[in-house]
Amino acid sequence: MKLGRTGRGGLPRKLSAILLSAVMLVTGLVLAADNSIYIDQAGDNASVTINQDGSGNAVRGLPGVGTSNSTPASIQGDGNQVSVSQIGSGNTVKLGVKTTTGTTVVNYSLTGGSMNSNAVIDIGSGQAPANDNTINITQSGNAATANVTSRGAGNTATINTSGGANNSATIGMIGDNITGSVTAVGGGNTFNLDLQSPGGSATVTAGGASNSVTIQQTGGGSGHQAVVELSGSSNTVNMQQQGTAGDNIANIKSTGSGNTFSINQNVR
Repeated sequence: MKLGRTGRGGLPRKLSAILLSAVMLVTGLVLAADNSIYIDQAGDNASVTINQDGSGNAVRGLPGVGTSNSTPASIQGDGNQVSVSQIGSGNTVKLGVKTTTGTTVVNYSLTGGSMNSNAVIDIGSGQAPANDNTINITQSGNAATANVTSRGAGNTATINTSGGANNSATIGMIGDNITGSVTAVGGGNTFNLDLQSPGGSATVTAGGASNSVTIQQTGGGSGHQAVVELSGSSNTVNMQQQGTAGDNIANIKSTGSGNTFSINQNVR
């Protein structure tokens, strides 16, 4: 499904698409809630809002082979606003965002005590760098995964998980002055932040026990900053900050017993 293109002469044409998927598919006596929304959007200043209520739903691109959910939806253009809301368990959202000047905003929300849901958002990775984009993910439930990758300067990724345990949040970013942030409530969660950036900033705030935090910051320039704040026991933090110039700053605040910290800083 194609949603909008730029008008003649290169002028942007605003698209406003509201896609609602809350339909039960009936085959004989078997009920299923596996709805799919396929997106191939090209054009600037588009507004795309998607709401799905139920289990096993997917937002993705046109399938390549079979009915796999691994093909990302394509969002192309500058200044686009994308909002995806899913309620239920076993849902999937995969977005591939391609911009030139950037300033696209992607908001994803997963609620309703969900389990085993997966969100993957890719900004400019493998393409020309996409600058000044914003990605916000909010998840609640158990065993939910969120994976954000971006390539470009000034990008910001924020992941917020709550109301469950054994969730996973991964942020991988490349570019100048980028920001990755994770906030979580619950135990047994895994957080991985890999920021390759001069002037990159990483923040993790977690409440609960047995959480694992890994932060890696590399790249020369104006140094790296990382802030970790933990409330709970038996948490583990592994941090590496490496660059060619500038100061590396690690700020850790911890309340709880049996926590383990490993920090390696160097300038080469």
